[in-house]
Amino acid sequence: MSEVMNNVERIRSSHGLTQEQAADILDVSRATYINAAKGKRDLTTGELKKLSAYFNVPIAEFFDQPRNNEKFKQMYFYILRYFRDGIPKTKLAKLLYLADFSYFYDNLIPMSGVRYVRREYGPVADIFFELTDDLYDKGKVNIKPLDYALMINPTTIEQENGLLSDEEKELLDKICHFWKDRRTSEIVNFTHEQKPWKMCRDGEYIPYSLIIQEDPNHVYAPDI
Repeated sequence: MSEVMNNVERIRSSHGLTQEQAADILDVSRATYINAAKGKRDLTTGELKKLSAYFNVPIAEFFDQPRNNEKFKQMYFYILRYFRDGIPKTKLAKLLYLADFSYFYDNLIPMSGVRYVRREYGPVADIFFELTDDLYDKGKVNIKPLDYALMINPTTIEQENGLLSDEEKELLDKICHFWKDRRTSEIVNFTHEQKPWKMCRDGEYIPYSLIIQEDPNHVYAPDI
């Protein structure tokens, strides 16, 4: 719960509220709130809902993990190097999701920790489109239409900088190998069958913890 409280305090501070004002929102004493901030008391689900409504953020944001945008970028290029002839944009987004959530399933921490949003065509990292546009503008990737998909190819060789461990690369290789010759619609349908997508509404952040409820043979590929 300490990480949850750290996120509550971060969001409270970013909104310019004092601890006393936060206590008023929760209808508790300042001392009670301070005890929670010090880890001596857990916030209840009802209290988190009150804060979620007041700050207009999804409850999942209180459970957010530390994120590493640079590592996510390295994951992005690692997958692009695997698909040398290009990869559909939607498929790339889904492979990144499977990598982060599969790693969390095994280690209880995500690979990058970026936040994923529930969209109509499956989970997508909240920085995916911004990163893709930025890389395209800088000439580091090429995007071209092919049939009904936008294909992405790297135009440069990005240095890894050692942020990806051998274990993480091995998982990325397994995921890419399984989905390499499968249609984009197949991976989209697969992510729609998983609990993280099913248990959230469109536009909501998807808590990594939801993947723990998934069948172990249905984490990054069906029936393996």
